[in-house]
Amino acid sequence: MKHAVMLAALGIGMVILIGCGGGGKTIPLGLDMRAVPDPPKVRNAPRVAVIPFEDVRSDQTAIGRHQHYVETTVDRYVPVEGSAADQITKFVVDYLTQAGFSVSLLQPGAQPAAGNADVIMTGQIESYWNDAVSKLARTEMTSKNRIRIKLTNLTDKSTTFSTVVGEGMSTVVTFDPGDLARLDSEALGQSLARFLADLVVVDRALKPKREG
Repeated sequence: MKHAVMLAALGIGMVILIGCGGGGKTIPLGLDMRAVPDPPKVRNAPRVAVIPFEDVRSDQTAIGRHQHYVETTVDRYVPVEGSAADQITKFVVDYLTQAGFSVSLLQPGAQPAAGNADVIMTGQIESYWNDAVSKLARTEMTSKNRIRIKLTNLTDKSTTFSTVVGEGMSTVVTFDPGDLARLDSEALGQSLARFLADLVVVDRALKPKREG
């Protein structure tokens, strides 16, 4: 009898836990350029044409999640721009513009008109994920990205490849998706800052510093 009562209590507890959990929400997550430190201005910056980046992740549907405390609820984050490729491409255009470049955005596979650009930039998103895990009295957040960038200098047809990684971690007492959006933006800004820091302008071209 005692054993049956214990099993019944356990069953009720599991029902309560599952009932509190739910399936979670799908929430758009954008980027916040205000959270990104202003990049140093590049002197004599060449004109850059950006071809949309390619998302090569195995799962291209989501860019993050929020695991709620105790409950089994997990919210799923999707890019507010429609795709991770569009979201990161727009961020790249905005960041380069802030750094002093004249930037144009091309259609996938397109080439700039003659005389309209000095450099073509594109890339691949190898990893991109934002995680929020709520615990007792706090939520721990991480944002990570890994992007492979390709530059083609039209003046001499030279090509440069670079892989950059950005990562951020933060803890908040009261969680809001905006906190994760800011951390995501900071991590992407970190990647692009590292990318530009390794380049030098040479005759309207962008070259690695070791070559320039």
